[in-house]
Amino acid sequence: MESTNFTGISGARSARLRDVFAVWSAGRAGRTAGRWLALGLLLWSVSVRAEAPRFDFYLLALSVAPAFCEDAPQRKRGFAQCKALSERDFKRVPLTLHGLWPNREDRRHPAYCAGKSARAFCALPAPALPSETEAALRQFMPATADCLERHQWAKHGSCSGLAPAEYFSASAALSARVNRAIGDELARHMGREVDLALLRERLRENDRSLEQAVVFECRTPRTPDPAKRRPMLREVHVYFNRDPVTGAPGQPLPYVRAGAKHYNSGCPRGRAYVDSPLD
Repeated sequence: MESTNFTGISGARSARLRDVFAVWSAGRAGRTAGRWLALGLLLWSVSVRAEAPRFDFYLLALSVAPAFCEDAPQRKRGFAQCKALSERDFKRVPLTLHGLWPNREDRRHPAYCAGKSARAFCALPAPALPSETEAALRQFMPATADCLERHQWAKHGSCSGLAPAEYFSASAALSARVNRAIGDELARHMGREVDLALLRERLRENDRSLEQAVVFECRTPRTPDPAKRRPMLREVHVYFNRDPVTGAPGQPLPYVRAGAKHYNSGCPRGRAYVDSPLD
């Protein structure tokens, strides 16, 4: 993370500003110098906005991998993360990282801030990450086998104002935090229903500040198997403030302040089926 001076301007940005004033000092006096200065300040301000577009909070999206893989036949056949999924994998990390998304209160969420998108995730450039960050990311995002991290960086991370290592380190750390709070309970209920009230109780016991920040999302998978066409816990969404100093995820944010109406999104009778990779 770039350090900031007393003005709140990072070192790199401050250097660009000094360059602008150097152009002004070396330019011709009077009107020409003024034009150089105005142009330089305009370019500098545009570069700052491009680095970190305005957004209000982060949404951490965590998937229940068996339910994700069940949602379409081609996923089971074609996605490396689904073909490799096992009971051991699920019990080790019940909630896998989908993404960490900069969001806005007006729902006009920023996306593709570096201008790169592709239908095939593996056609995107891989973000440069230190080995320890890569290892943590592979643990919580098995879909790196399908290049999901490239898509997440291109669409969401590029809008965070963070460097790739900072963005993915925060993503992995927050994923670990939520798994510590409710992962064991989800693993115990593999292949059966769990009461959302019980999951909220575990949040309260293990990480109280998360309780009001979590929304449980259930969906009925688009599967050819009639026995599996039932509402399943598909994702867990967790909201975090944007730290005003660093721009990184800060404290948990109550879901109502992020615009969600209830902690239960589509789970009948307040219960959620936890799909099993063995089914």
